[in-house]
Amino acid sequence: MILRMRLHRLLAVLCVVASTSTAAVAQEPAPESCAIPDTVLSVDAVLPNARAALQEGGALTVLVVRTANPQPSRAPLTYPARLEAELKRRMPGREVRVAVRNLPDQSAAEMVLELKSSLARERPALVIWQVGTVDAMRNLNVESFGEALSEGIGLVHDMGSDIIVMDMQYSLQTTQLINFQPYVDYIDWVTQNHDVFHFPRYDIMRHWVEDGQVDFNTETPEAKQRSFTFVHNCLGRLLADSILTMTLDPDLAKP
Repeated sequence: MILRMRLHRLLAVLCVVASTSTAAVAQEPAPESCAIPDTVLSVDAVLPNARAALQEGGALTVLVVRTANPQPSRAPLTYPARLEAELKRRMPGREVRVAVRNLPDQSAAEMVLELKSSLARERPALVIWQVGTVDAMRNLNVESFGEALSEGIGLVHDMGSDIIVMDMQYSLQTTQLINFQPYVDYIDWVTQNHDVFHFPRYDIMRHWVEDGQVDFNTETPEAKQRSFTFVHNCLGRLLADSILTMTLDPDLAKP
């Protein structure tokens, strides 16, 4: 019970919009540029199932599996919704669906148990697996974490879907309490071994923080709103860029 309470408190810290007004955020304009250096984000994999779905003129179906607590009022403003909107904008006339499966407080090993039923129900062309936060918070064995990652990636492939593995959020406050880096490194190692794309959210957000583009520690509500909007809009855009690049269709990859 104590561990669960600590996890909830730390997850609340990671949720950078805990006190953000939904209406105010919705009115913020999209950022003009979400550019990230190639040293932080580079595309080095392919998505054969997503590519086939697009080439055949079918729907592009994406399933986001993550450890966030469901918050329906903010769902339209988060990166899965922004991803869906961006893909639809970039592919007018194509059907795009992004579904979300929230598994609060679950480790990678626990999430694997839920993946099979979610995949069987949704039958997505692509899975975005957001993982690592809970494992790092619990300080679980990194080798066991890597084994769970490998098992989950294999399961997704066996079910006929592509996969992108996304790591955790970055903030100065949480990095003082939790050592995320070994888990980030393990995600990078495991995804390279499986030839799947690691979307480096941790390093992307660290770049934004160090570059002064976002400030999650400010007490100003307006600044929190701007940071929230910037992060989620840009994550949606960068994911869309990556997905379309990995379909290997130059026409689809145009901004």
